[in-house]
Amino acid sequence: MSIDDFIKEVESATDYYSLKVEILAKTKNAVKIKVPITENIYIQLYYNQKSGTKNYVLIGWNRRLFGRDCVGGEWHKHPFENPNEHDFSKNGKREVSVLEFFHEVFNLLKENGLI
Repeated sequence: MSIDDFIKEVESATDYYSLKVEILAKTKNAVKIKVPITENIYIQLYYNQKSGTKNYVLIGWNRRLFGRDCVGGEWHKHPFENPNEHDFSKNGKREVSVLEFFHEVFNLLKENGLI
């Protein structure tokens, strides 16, 4: 996947939720994107097309609340209950699209009364 394709995937997810895309950094091989949700909560996404690394993170009050990462072709999850943990269970290792991650995020935020 190219960086431009990744950005289009993010834009499609943000359009679904009527959110804005802020490209924080973009190089030949990588892009870092911020998607504000509230004043203190946002999604940060990183993609490196050369290594295939993907980091999808829900951040609140300047700390990770939840995330999914793909490093070296292996996915894992940082669960909402313990975001410093690395979950390599079947669900934790499941590859997710950007839109699927957004769905997970909004479900968690609603379930926990954060939006």
